[in-house]
Amino acid sequence: MARSFNLSIITPEATLYDGKVSSLVVPSKLGYMGVLADHAPLIATLAKGRITLKDEMDKQKVFDSTPDGILEVVSNKVTILLSSAH
Repeated sequence: MARSFNLSIITPEATLYDGKVSSLVVPSKLGYMGVLADHAPLIATLAKGRITLKDEMDKQKVFDSTPDGILEVVSNKVTILLSSAH
């Protein structure tokens, strides 16, 4: 089984996702990037596109990213802040 990390996807209106995942792909301003467990600390601005994750049961979930979102990775915890839900 792949190692997991905690992910929270939050908007001002609601929490879209809060749980453990094994992988994450996000659209950053510099292109799509992947995050796995034990990723180096990182802060990035997000671009419009698809946020794709695999949960602990290996099920894929997809969310739309707003062009002014922010991603933070620190100590196996990833937080994505989006301006609104799509």
